[in-house]
Amino acid sequence: MDYGNGELAPNPTSLCARLTPQQKDRVQKIIVLCCIAIFVAVFITYVCFYEAQIRREKRREEQRIRNYAPDIIIPSMDFTVLNLTETSLSVKWDLVIRLPSDLPGYYMCLKGDLQTFILYKGVTIANSSLDSYSLIPNWPQLLNTSSLVASERDMDNVVVHDIMEDIKERRDMRFGSRFLLPDCRSGRKMNYTCDETALRFEPGSQRKATEFEKASPICHYNHP
Repeated sequence: MDYGNGELAPNPTSLCARLTPQQKDRVQKIIVLCCIAIFVAVFITYVCFYEAQIRREKRREEQRIRNYAPDIIIPSMDFTVLNLTETSLSVKWDLVIRLPSDLPGYYMCLKGDLQTFILYKGVTIANSSLDSYSLIPNWPQLLNTSSLVASERDMDNVVVHDIMEDIKERRDMRFGSRFLLPDCRSGRKMNYTCDETALRFEPGSQRKATEFEKASPICHYNHP
């Protein structure tokens, strides 16, 4: 068999080798433009993602501010029995409220009306009239509520019976409280619910009970 005279296969050549110098120059420009386009697309994607993240963080912070208000403390609560018979009961509460320095001015209006509610075993048994106040911004301050008076006509019969028994037996008593304060951010009311206050009758007295636990009750803002 004659191998010497057979036609040999042509040498393979790459696509790049077959291009003219002008075509090579054009391909290089296209590659450079594609790289630039990819870089720009990646950069724009990163910027959009970063801005979206910033917006989310800002919305979360705004939501946190809307849902937050500093806690309030009740350093003092007094309970006084005004009248007690077998069929009638008349009592009153006097409270002192301590406002933190960061509450007046931004969260709570510097001037307005405060309303206080007293709870016994989770049931509201007394509420104050609107107490006007005037505050100094950025200073912790004390507010005294007007005396909250309640009688057997204001309370459920079961509640009246329980309170009368506590008084007669001179038991320690626990009262909850709640406040409505003007919210300068929204123009509505801030609703604060407080831990129960433990009261104990003074020695030899069946008329007056005062707070005796060292830890003062804390009032927390309830976001609507």
